[in-house]
Amino acid sequence: MKTVGPDAGRLTRIRATLRGPEDRRQQVLARATIVNTIGMGMFLSAGTIFLIRFTGLSPATVGLGLTIGSLIGVGAGVLVGDLADRRGSREVVIAAMVLEAVGSICLLLVDNLWSLIAVAAVAAIGSGGTSSARGAMIGVVAEEGKGARLRSYLRAVTNVGLAIGTLSAAVALAIDTRPAYVFLIVTDATTFLIAAAILSRLPHLPPTRVAKLDDAVEKERKWIALRDRHYLMLTVAAAVASLQYWVLVQALPVWIVFETDAPRSMAALVLFIASIAVAAMQVPATRSIDGPASAARLITMSGPLFLIAWTMMALSGGTVAWVAIALLLVAVLVHSLAEVWQAGGTFELSFALAQSKAQGQYQGVMGLGQSIAAAVAPAIVIPLCLNGGLYGWVALGVVVAVAGFVCALIERHWARSRPVPVT
Repeated sequence: MKTVGPDAGRLTRIRATLRGPEDRRQQVLARATIVNTIGMGMFLSAGTIFLIRFTGLSPATVGLGLTIGSLIGVGAGVLVGDLADRRGSREVVIAAMVLEAVGSICLLLVDNLWSLIAVAAVAAIGSGGTSSARGAMIGVVAEEGKGARLRSYLRAVTNVGLAIGTLSAAVALAIDTRPAYVFLIVTDATTFLIAAAILSRLPHLPPTRVAKLDDAVEKERKWIALRDRHYLMLTVAAAVASLQYWVLVQALPVWIVFETDAPRSMAALVLFIASIAVAAMQVPATRSIDGPASAARLITMSGPLFLIAWTMMALSGGTVAWVAIALLLVAVLVHSLAEVWQAGGTFELSFALAQSKAQGQYQGVMGLGQSIAAAVAPAIVIPLCLNGGLYGWVALGVVVAVAGFVCALIERHWARSRPVPVT
């Protein structure tokens, strides 16, 4: 029986073969990211409102459909991430982006709960695959120990794209016609295809694990991330904390349109401001991260800021327009700083607690948690914030803050359980 397995130096040797054009590869990845997220900014600002206004579905039904559809695709990230580890990440990311484009354009066909579930499932499979395979790509492209830093940079780039997209969404929200929303959705789908075309300019990125192991090694090592209890606990806690993303992109726009006297275009404007703020703060605000411990501290610090921001958002309802606008603007800036701290800390922990030879698989597991959170988020954050009022917003803030504290506890236990280096 043939025994072949990856050794500890495999990833180092792969990086050495790619060392020359490293900056160019990162530039290609950044360009693909910004193109992709321009369309995302358009849809995130107005997509849920489109489904509520032009499909005949109620807000609760839209939330339920998005949740069920997303749950169908939650396991895709782990499988696709493992495939990226074994086959190479570039082709896998490209295929996942094409699937996302299909899911986006099919939103125009939604006219009942079942069609919404089907489309959401396709989009979730593509999104989960893209996220985990991109994690494997970052693990290869970045210098050793700098994966989280590259990912934070890409997130700053992402928010530039989101900011550009939200400007177009603000126009569509002001026009408030079906053709305007259709334009946003078509553009969103197109950006996935353009981003995939940009990534095709990268060279083939060799797999970090061999494609075929013998039976004994396969049993022992195939799903190492699913047997890593620290990483699994981190995934759960980070997933709960990640509900904050969906408060901003789903609950807040609907809250502004239906529960405040602020202009309708504020639903997109606040996302534009948040995108610019996150892009500006992402790198400097996370510069203090020099390892897992400092990352955990920032995650813990983010919780109270979310609670403050969401309380101000809740108070914007039932006030005169100018007060609502002022509260929303300040709240979004506070939320943005909290988001930067949480995201930067989570990125660092997601790489630091993972085994380097299986980054795609580990990022797939982390993505699985994020996908589950994304799936259940519409059914949680929209009803809770819209129907619960101030108490709903505050309750959600407490949950997210506690989840961030748990992330820090997990990092501390992981650090203590590591073997002491022999000197």
